[in-house]
Amino acid sequence: MIKLLLLVNFLFANSNSDFEAQVKHRLQEEVLFEYLPGLQASLGECEDENCLIENSDHLSLKTKDDEVCLPYTQCGFYNCMEKKYGCSEVGVNYFTGLAFPTCSTYLENIKKNYFTEKGIQWIYSVMVCLQKGLIDECEVRGNCQKETKKKTCDYITDFTLDFHPGCYINSGVGVCHLPMKDKLNIWRTVSKYLTKDERKQAYKVVFNCILPTTNF
Repeated sequence: MIKLLLLVNFLFANSNSDFEAQVKHRLQEEVLFEYLPGLQASLGECEDENCLIENSDHLSLKTKDDEVCLPYTQCGFYNCMEKKYGCSEVGVNYFTGLAFPTCSTYLENIKKNYFTEKGIQWIYSVMVCLQKGLIDECEVRGNCQKETKKKTCDYITDFTLDFHPGCYINSGVGVCHLPMKDKLNIWRTVSKYLTKDERKQAYKVVFNCILPTTNF
């Protein structure tokens, strides 16, 4: 399954001069050949022949005792997480009100040529970084499950917002080193979705670019 999936993506990337397709292919290789084996080692491999499930908008992975959303270059990962945790049911709209729409808007704006090649690479690298962070925290370390669904979803939101700056600063060339065109269009993409707490994290990234004193 993995080889077939990558073969299709590889043929597409090499028949398409689109830089975006090539970036996605490189990240997909890293997820499937480097990240996935470690995830299976931590969670246990399923007994089925095909543990990797390709859904319409995301990948998921059968493990020994569960099925988890797999980080990838798709925004549908957040729909998968919402389905698993049901956060919108308890009034926590991180997946439905921030993560998925922001991710989708980034991809729409790539198609509108808002970003340079460095910006495109940064966007997809951040996407995978954030998704890995969630799976590592919730599935591998098992820290997300709390006494109630509301507390679980609040924890996921708080963790992810704290995790954002590191992905922004360390992914690709890092947001601080992107061309001004990219920086302006990043803000143009995310600003309408940001709450008060999310704006604080955004300002933290900006301050770190001006005076890099914080380690993420």
